[in-house]
Amino acid sequence: MQDILKEYGPALITVIAIIALVAVVTFIIGTNDSGIVGQEFSKLISSFFEQAKGGQ
Repeated sequence: MQDILKEYGPALITVIAIIALVAVVTFIIGTNDSGIVGQEFSKLISSFFEQAKGGQ
């Protein structure tokens, strides 16, 4: 076990850090319309495309 940790330790730490970062971002933004930030971002994109088409 110690040999595995010596060889793959830094890579495992990197993978765990990336997974944790993705989990935090997903929790904050939310998936689809489940989070406040995700809802507002969705509204912003929809509004942008409506104005780009010429609708108000």
